[in-house]
Amino acid sequence: MSRGMPRAYYREVQEEIITDGWEFEEEGNSAIIPAIPLPIERSASSDSISSTQSSVYSGLEDLSDMMCNMPEEVLNGIANSINPRVDIPMVSRPSIAAAGAIFAQPLSAMSIGSGDSSDLASPSSSWSSVLGKRRTEEPPDASSSSRKSARIGDANIKIHSIAHDRNLQAYFDSKNISFGVQWLIAKLVSYDVLAYEDINIPDLDKLRGTNQEATPRVAQVFACQNPKGGAEGYFVKEKAVLSPWKELDREHELALAMGDRFDGFQRQADGWYGGKVHFGATLKATDKKTTTPEYRIQLSPPELGPSSRLTRQYGSKNFLRVKVPRSILNKPQHGLVEFFSQQFLLCGLLYRAFYAKDGIVFLVATNSSTGCGRIPSHAHPRPPSLEDYLDWHNPIHHNTAQTVAKWSSRFALGLSNSVPGITISRDNIIHLEEEDPGGPDMTDGCGYINKIALKALRELLQWDITPTAIQCRIAGAKGLLLLHPDPSENCSDVPRVWLRESQIKVKYPQTQKLSHGHLTIDVLRSSHMRSPSRLAAETIVNFAENGVPHSVFIDLMKEGLDAIVNSLLDWDGPDAMYRLWHSVARAGAVIGSRLAREAGGEAQSRGFAVKDDEIEDDDEDDLNAVIESPRSVAWWGDEVSGCPSSLEETVMVMLDSGFTPRDCPVLADKLRHVLKMMVDKFVQRYKIEVPMSCVGWIVPDPSGTLAPDEVQILSKDSKFRCHDGTESNVVLGDVLLTRHPCKLPTDTQKVRAVEKPELRHYTDVIVCSVQGTRRFADLLAGGDYDGDKAIAVWQPSIVSHFNNADLKYSHPPDNLSENFHKNTLRVDEFLEQHQGSKLVDLIPRLQSFLLGGLRDISSVGKYSNLHDVAVYTLGYAHNETIRLAYMFCNILDGAKSGLTVLPEVIRSDTKLYHKRSPEWKECGEEKPETNEINAQRPRGMTEFVMDAIMSHARNHRNLKLQQVDSAFSKHHGHRDSSLEKPWQDAESRVRRVKYSNDDAALTMQTELSKIREHVEKLREEHKNRIRRSFSDLKIERRQDVLRSLARDFAAAPDVSSFLFFSSEEVARLKASYAYIHECSGQFPFDVAMRDLAMIKARSLGPSKTVVLGFYERFVLTRSAFH
Repeated sequence: MSRGMPRAYYREVQEEIITDGWEFEEEGNSAIIPAIPLPIERSASSDSISSTQSSVYSGLEDLSDMMCNMPEEVLNGIANSINPRVDIPMVSRPSIAAAGAIFAQPLSAMSIGSGDSSDLASPSSSWSSVLGKRRTEEPPDASSSSRKSARIGDANIKIHSIAHDRNLQAYFDSKNISFGVQWLIAKLVSYDVLAYEDINIPDLDKLRGTNQEATPRVAQVFACQNPKGGAEGYFVKEKAVLSPWKELDREHELALAMGDRFDGFQRQADGWYGGKVHFGATLKATDKKTTTPEYRIQLSPPELGPSSRLTRQYGSKNFLRVKVPRSILNKPQHGLVEFFSQQFLLCGLLYRAFYAKDGIVFLVATNSSTGCGRIPSHAHPRPPSLEDYLDWHNPIHHNTAQTVAKWSSRFALGLSNSVPGITISRDNIIHLEEEDPGGPDMTDGCGYINKIALKALRELLQWDITPTAIQCRIAGAKGLLLLHPDPSENCSDVPRVWLRESQIKVKYPQTQKLSHGHLTIDVLRSSHMRSPSRLAAETIVNFAENGVPHSVFIDLMKEGLDAIVNSLLDWDGPDAMYRLWHSVARAGAVIGSRLAREAGGEAQSRGFAVKDDEIEDDDEDDLNAVIESPRSVAWWGDEVSGCPSSLEETVMVMLDSGFTPRDCPVLADKLRHVLKMMVDKFVQRYKIEVPMSCVGWIVPDPSGTLAPDEVQILSKDSKFRCHDGTESNVVLGDVLLTRHPCKLPTDTQKVRAVEKPELRHYTDVIVCSVQGTRRFADLLAGGDYDGDKAIAVWQPSIVSHFNNADLKYSHPPDNLSENFHKNTLRVDEFLEQHQGSKLVDLIPRLQSFLLGGLRDISSVGKYSNLHDVAVYTLGYAHNETIRLAYMFCNILDGAKSGLTVLPEVIRSDTKLYHKRSPEWKECGEEKPETNEINAQRPRGMTEFVMDAIMSHARNHRNLKLQQVDSAFSKHHGHRDSSLEKPWQDAESRVRRVKYSNDDAALTMQTELSKIREHVEKLREEHKNRIRRSFSDLKIERRQDVLRSLARDFAAAPDVSSFLFFSSEEVARLKASYAYIHECSGQFPFDVAMRDLAMIKARSLGPSKTVVLGFYERFVLTRSAFH
């Protein structure tokens, strides 16, 4: 690590301070600093916020104060001067990055004396020389918005410094150091890997430039890291998908170009839009033993991800996402709301927390003052005041007819992952009248959109088909927009949307001009339907408790397990390897995962799903990960070796190169692992696939033709399995509808699927009746039509036995409210209590609501477990079981409703039902370290369905694994002569040359020896680095190790001195010898998969070389083989 030399630039100051001005003694050839009177005392404030490193006073802090308050013309003038031999007086400080909570105090305005300005600008008195500059620089633009005065923050609110040094910030600004570089430096500081005062000022010149240009140099400057060669031209697509720097540069340049006209990073003419860079951090508990928990925030590398309305409007770098680990969230007295109610100082800006959900706290940068009279030069777009920010999205004075808790929850709308679609003029956003004011809301959450708007979205977002519905946000509304039922509206060439009152969550005054961001349709996803679907454990329990025999689920489980194993052991016949390739691709969802990786932040809106790493928290003390250059992206293959990352993709690459599990032990071993993994996952997760089922959005009937017990399920193509084995695009007859969470007996309803001519255009959605006395979706776990999905099942063995439960269970117990405390404070009451107060003064009080998502987090999981135990020990329809189900559902929505469980209720429920989970629930999970026995089923009760499934699943699993072992034991494999041939041919060539030219033969042999020695050396390194515990590492870490080995393998020997073998030949020879050296191990394929695959394919006859981009889009369908 490059540690600076503070005393080379800063000397300890021993001189006594003159109270009417600062005078520094001239020493040697040093310049004389002009005497500048300062209205401050000599000693530093104990509440100084100049650095995260120390509160020890140094002269440089006061120099920084003078710079911060110096007139622009003076500062710009002195920035042009130089004197390379000046030492800066400074008290050296310890290199400890201490992050803590401190009070912000009003800082006295500092004035510059009336000395001659020409003297100030002269080289002999250069301010920039004093502060360590080494060459002439362009003066900062005094007219830029970054130099406007920032509003002084609230002096009564604590400030927690994440990473900041006022002295260094002045350098960063004057040298125009990009925000990306400052963030990466701050990241090192937040991990105590680097201290701000140890930064060598001249090193900053190496970090000038755009984010894309300068950020790669940070690791080299501060960690002495030289990136390995051998990978030039590789990983371009992978880096582009998550690398934020080019995106950040474009946001910065566009904000500068727009200046005061800035109105967000909305979609541009070329399709680009902003807000896609995620700046994240993790909360860490300190080791201090204090009565109140103390925390620090450690920054993460920024990366590209989904955009949202708020990040598009205000810019990516104005938002910080802090991840709170479950280990902290689950502590009863975590003090998180109090901690996040502080201001947070980072890179010259003050951030404030404004929302929390699912363990993530969202902070926004504000224009509050850090004590310096300017906001940093990187602050483009300029951060808003917190009150302006809150008012833009959710104006509190115009949304008074709701509780403060509900008002606070509306910020989730602006943070939803979305893609900007088309913009609708305000006149074409039409508000629908309530059909039955005071009656049941039969269409809750669903409005309309006309066909021209849907077609425009399809073209813009490159969907394959025009959808029936979209889930979106527009203005202050959320939910679904369904194709309008009126043909005349769908013939219009003017895009329009129709919103119901139930969709409008934030109201804006009619006199307010809505911005482009408000009027854009922010698309979350389009309508789609998947068939078949899988049943989770709680749905299976519901079906069983409503009459479906256990044997039905056991049979389905066995059929599903048989299908997985049989499809992956089908190796016979001319099309066997094609079928196997297809089965592996389907089992690992490979094609969808590839598309999702490339789609990046737009994966959700385009209907893709990506493989995710299940390890929740990052390595807590992995300092190597902090210092190293950006790591690989999860599940992207190694482009150097050609070896994919996932096991399934690796099997597919080997299959389509001509290897078979019969003749390649490495392929057989990988396929065996895939099989065992699929079998274990199927058994442990209790995800039973039902052939005759589907999952899709539920929407209200726009025609009003469906009877109360009718639904329509229609698809654009024939994807539904019928009773006779054929496929159809429509479901007819009895069908079960259910959704998650499925905890009440009535959360599944048997209805009749029909087809209505009036609804022929409503495909890939489940259309529900709007007749009756209650919204149908409400019966399904309290659902609505704002994007809720339902599972439809028409499997005869299930539907024929199912009986609808008594609707009494769909109503909460009369005394349920006695279990909760409800904060019913309305917005208008809140404002009345603080009448005359400015919004900025109300922020601390509002934060207790805005951060409500941090409270009572553990109760959600707790009551889910309590309900499981009650189901098992008391029965599914027991009064207490029903009460606990409603408790869970209310807690789940507690942040919005303002409900919190009474402490005495939690204690009572915990005492009665807090037991170790039933044994079936721990299947496949890591067993808790406890001597407590699992919850026991009372003897008088019938066998529980999950116990029956678990018992049969374990037995059937063992049978299938025996079948797998038997299949693989028959094929031991053999040495592949085609892979050995290139090396053998080379050795044969040497022998032939030797007959005519000994010198040439000796040179050839020397070249082969270099190849052999290099391969053997790398084999030993591979053996040392790939140990038994290797698979326990996170996927990114595993990829990094394998890529490092592949780079080393590819980089040597140096072929520039070779006379007889070209670089292409050397690559093939290395791969061939690696296989000879270890024919049955992973080493040759880990480092040379592409070359081995090429050798194999050519040995089998005609082959085709294809670029990776094409290959990754190739798909085999069932119709392609017999």
